[in-house]
Amino acid sequence: MKKYSLLLIAFCMVITTVFVQCKNPKTDDTQPETQINSSTSEVPSQVEQYIDSSDVKDIDSLETNIDEPEPIVAEKEIKTEKPKSPVIDKKTTTEKPESPVVAKPETTVESPKPVENDKPTPVIVDKPQDKVVEKPEAPVNAAFTMKSVKATVQGTSSLHEWESNITKIEGKGTFELEDEVVTLVKDAEIKITVKGIISEKGDKMDKKTYETFNSDKYPYITYSFNNAAVKTNDSQAVQMDTNGTLSMAGVSKSVPISAVGKKLPNGDLHLTVSKKLKMTDFGMEPPVMLLGTIKVGDEVTVNFDFILAKS
Repeated sequence: MKKYSLLLIAFCMVITTVFVQCKNPKTDDTQPETQINSSTSEVPSQVEQYIDSSDVKDIDSLETNIDEPEPIVAEKEIKTEKPKSPVIDKKTTTEKPESPVVAKPETTVESPKPVENDKPTPVIVDKPQDKVVEKPEAPVNAAFTMKSVKATVQGTSSLHEWESNITKIEGKGTFELEDEVVTLVKDAEIKITVKGIISEKGDKMDKKTYETFNSDKYPYITYSFNNAAVKTNDSQAVQMDTNGTLSMAGVSKSVPISAVGKKLPNGDLHLTVSKKLKMTDFGMEPPVMLLGTIKVGDEVTVNFDFILAKS
């Protein structure tokens, strides 16, 4: 038992020297060897009488085992160096996302290019604007009346020229307006009462006129037309041309008429008409007076000066 206890004491002393060497790595490698040798040298002097040769072999084996902690220090150094390599790998992994980050803004910069190709889209926006402009230009119909009128019939005779006033006249129809401007007069009719024609020469002349028109049977002279284009220039001058039907003394004929005038500030139309007609074209015989000593000329001129207004 004493033999084994001394062996245990020697083993413990060796272990303590190993731990001391591990705690102080800066010490030279020669120190543990001297300490081990000193410890081993002391052991035989004290327990020489109790240790056999076989036991000495065991102690030698322990000394060889005591040298093993040196690679343990080397392993620790290797273990400490190993984490350095993954740290470098982490940097490489952090550098990898930088390449896609740079690539993404490049794709976003190229993406708006197709937007520039969509420039024809404003052309589509302009088309509905044209439609909106066309809507107010749609024609609007408004009835009109003859607001004021001055009309005369002028002629000649073998004795002198004559003139009669048309005192009873009516007019009605429809204006077609675009942006408050009259562009068309349609469905118009002008009616003159024959017995409203009064001459300056007196009743004898008037009676001959009524007989010529056969006023008892045909009391009215009418002129009607369906459409008359109205043209207005920048100075508000107006021209109206139409081809209507003139009926008098029971005969109707197509008669073209041109009217000129101007557009008034309130939107009314001031027009004048002058038209030459032959009585014989409508089956009428020119009047004869004083046993044929005074004979009225076949051609007469009808003059109109009137204002058309919206009713």
